[in-house]
Amino acid sequence: MFLKNISRFISNYRYEQATVETINTVKAAFIDFLGVSYRGINEDSSIDAYNTVNELFPSSNLGLNASIIGRPNQKVNILNAAFLNGISAHSLELDDGHRQAQAHLGVTIFPTALAISEAYNLSGKDFFESVIVGYEVGILLGKLVNPQHRDNGFHTTGTIGSFVSGAVASKLLKLDEVQTMNALGLCGTQAAGLLESDHGGSMGKVLHVGKANYNGMLSAFLSRNGFTGASTIVEGKEGFLKTMVFGNDGFTSEDYSFESILKSVGSVRIKEIYFKKHPFCRHLHSSIDTALKLRASLGDEYKHIQNIAVKTYDVAAQHNNTHPTNIEELRQSLPYAVAITLVMGEVNVDTLHQLIEYGLFENYSTVDKVKNIKDLVEKMIILSDDKLNELYPSKRPSNIIIKLDETFRNGVFQNITLIPKGDFENPYDLSELIDKFKNLNPNYNVNNLVIIDDIISYSMNDVVDVLNE
Repeated sequence: MFLKNISRFISNYRYEQATVETINTVKAAFIDFLGVSYRGINEDSSIDAYNTVNELFPSSNLGLNASIIGRPNQKVNILNAAFLNGISAHSLELDDGHRQAQAHLGVTIFPTALAISEAYNLSGKDFFESVIVGYEVGILLGKLVNPQHRDNGFHTTGTIGSFVSGAVASKLLKLDEVQTMNALGLCGTQAAGLLESDHGGSMGKVLHVGKANYNGMLSAFLSRNGFTGASTIVEGKEGFLKTMVFGNDGFTSEDYSFESILKSVGSVRIKEIYFKKHPFCRHLHSSIDTALKLRASLGDEYKHIQNIAVKTYDVAAQHNNTHPTNIEELRQSLPYAVAITLVMGEVNVDTLHQLIEYGLFENYSTVDKVKNIKDLVEKMIILSDDKLNELYPSKRPSNIIIKLDETFRNGVFQNITLIPKGDFENPYDLSELIDKFKNLNPNYNVNNLVIIDDIISYSMNDVVDVLNE
C-alpha cells in the first residue's frame, strides 16, 4: 500500500539521520523562504488575502495562534497563518522548487511547519525534522505524477502541495502511521489547482498554495481526532493517479509498479531543489540567463537588434504571451522576460514595479526603456525546438539567436543555457542567497538570521520572535 510506506517514513524519520548537506540545504531554504515572504507580504495578492481573512475571521486570535511573516507582533489562527504565509511566499515568483517534481515545495513546507511549531512551542529539531520530511514527500510524489499531471493542466504546487503540508503537519503533531495515512488520504481528496489560473494571469496561482497549506493542516488535525481518509487515495481505481494523472489511458493499480519508487522513500533529496533569482516563472529562467549572457556582449546596443529567435522546450515556449495586462501575466511571459532582461540587465521586483508604473501595460509610454522593451517583443519569435524538448525535464534548455541591423553588419549573436542558475548542478552559494534577501528587504537586520545556524538549540517561539522583527 503506497501511503502506508510513506506514512511509516514520516512517522519514523529523525533529525539524527540528516546529513550535513541536508541540514545546510534546509537552512538555506529557510533563509530564502523568509526573505521572499517578508517582501511578498506587500504584494497585492497578499494584502487582499490578509484583508479577506480579517473580514471572515474577526476573532481569529482565539485558539492556536501563529505569526504572519512580515507583520511583527500580529498573530492569527494557525490555519490562517499558514494560508497567508504561503500566499506571501509564492506571490513574487521567487520561491524554491524542484525541476523534475515540477513543484514549488518550500511554500507548502515552511508555512505549515512554522505555524504548528510556534503554536505548540516546539523545538528547532522538531521543526527541522518536519521540513526534511516535507521535501522528501513532495519530491517523491511530484516525480511520481509528472510530467503527465502537469500536461493534464494541474498545478503540482497546489495538488501535491496538499500532501506535502499534510506530511509536515502529521510529523509535528506526532501522528502514528495509521493517523498519518488517514491524514494523507484526506489531503488527496482535497488536492486541487489548475494551471489555467497560473497562465490566465490571476491570483488563483497563489491561492493554490494557501489552500494546500490549509488543507494539509486541517487533514492532520482531523486525523488526530479520529477522522479517516482513504488509504488508497493515490493508486485506487478512482484515486489520484487514475483521475488526475493517467485519466483514461488504461491505468490500473495492477499495471503500475510502485516497487522502485518505494525503494527510494527516505533517501532525502532536498539537495536537488533550486533557488530563484529572477521574479519570473522558472520555465523562463534559462532564457533570462541566456539573455543576460548576450547582453554582456551587446551592452546597450539593443536598439540595433533586428530580430530575436528564442528556441526552447515546449512547456517554456507555451509561455508566449506578448500582451500581459497585469503582474501575474507578466511573470509568465517569456517574450517580456527576455526583452526586459536585454534592456534592463539584471531584473528584480523593484524593476518590474517601476516599469509597470512607467506604462509597461499601456498601449503607449513616453519612457524610452519601456518603448524599447515593447519594440523587442515585436521583433521576437518563440519556437519550440524538438531537440531541446528531448532534454526536458532533466534539463531546461534555451537557445537565443539575435541578429543586429546594418549598423553592425547584420551580425549574429547566439548563446544557450541548459540548466538555469540556482539548480543544484549550477547552484547559488549561501552568500548569493543572503544578497537576494538583502535586496528584497533592505531595511531588515540580516544579523537576525544568525539564529538559524543554531536553530536546534532554541524553541520555535524564540526563533520566530527574532526572525519576524
